[in-house]
Amino acid sequence: MEKKQIGIIGAGISGLLACKYMLSKGFNPVVFEVRSGVGGVWTKTIETTKLQTPKPLYQFSDFPWPSSVTEDFPTQNQVFDYIQSYAQHFDLIKHIRFNTKVVSIEYEGLSERQIQSWSLWNDNGQPVIVGGKWKVVVENMENNSELHNNLPLSFPCFPARSLGNNAFTTGILVDGGDTEASTPLNTDLLILATGYRGDKKLKDIFVSQTFQDFMAGSPAETLPLYREIIHSRIPQLAVIGFSESVSNLYTSEMRCRRLAELLDGTFKLPSIKDMENDMAEWDGYMKRYSGKYYRRSCTGALHIWYNDQLCKDMGWNPKRKNGFFAELFKPYGPLDYVPVPSTSN
Repeated sequence: MEKKQIGIIGAGISGLLACKYMLSKGFNPVVFEVRSGVGGVWTKTIETTKLQTPKPLYQFSDFPWPSSVTEDFPTQNQVFDYIQSYAQHFDLIKHIRFNTKVVSIEYEGLSERQIQSWSLWNDNGQPVIVGGKWKVVVENMENNSELHNNLPLSFPCFPARSLGNNAFTTGILVDGGDTEASTPLNTDLLILATGYRGDKKLKDIFVSQTFQDFMAGSPAETLPLYREIIHSRIPQLAVIGFSESVSNLYTSEMRCRRLAELLDGTFKLPSIKDMENDMAEWDGYMKRYSGKYYRRSCTGALHIWYNDQLCKDMGWNPKRKNGFFAELFKPYGPLDYVPVPSTSN
């Protein structure tokens, strides 16, 4: 069986995690990054910057910090080296193409009226749909050339918190360079990254005013994303990393893992109505615990509960500790979610 081609936009933490977990499911990912190297936000921070999150909470579940890093709050250089080491350890660099930016995306093949008549996401509750495609305009950051291309994609996704915005397509890879030198691809999934001010970039990247309005939602509500990942009214699209937490790395890894399981057919999404009811309930939680800052969608106060929902979706036991007292008294962290699924209760 031919591997599904997965496009990932942005080589920051979310993009690297998405690449790693797509590879773990046997997909064939290609990562596009607006800059010339990996690291996302850590490529822009000043040298005196340090982690605000304790090191044990800011680490990959299957790639611990090196013993040479003894500080509880590592420096900018240490974090940057750690992220680069992760990409090298899992051989992700060869999947990355640099210096390309997405200018806009436009969905084609199905009318907006037809899409809004669906009762299930993508009309079938699955990440793949026949006939839909995204037209993506990309700009090469080295020579400022702009290319337009129709992308028959089955699933664009936005992992935020990375600084890259790029694109690729079925049939031809669009990298802003010489099209004769481009590499043919049969692409089944596209992932775009938003970086800072993610809510504005998520909205403005759409050509469709309808999709812009859907993504923006109401200013009186949280960003309308089911599980902080899927927009129920926009086909073939997901968001990873917009919503913050006590540790963005930790949360992005959980979301990438869930997305990989969805793409692999481990579970299906509920109906659009059920997703929207769930989002309304979540909106109430966020307003209760985050007050006037609810639009920033920080899950810090609900972090464990939120991870429990992701575990249940994937068929994992949300109780990750060994024993009753450990569940009561030991704090949760990335290493409690090592990639070994267990049976749910």
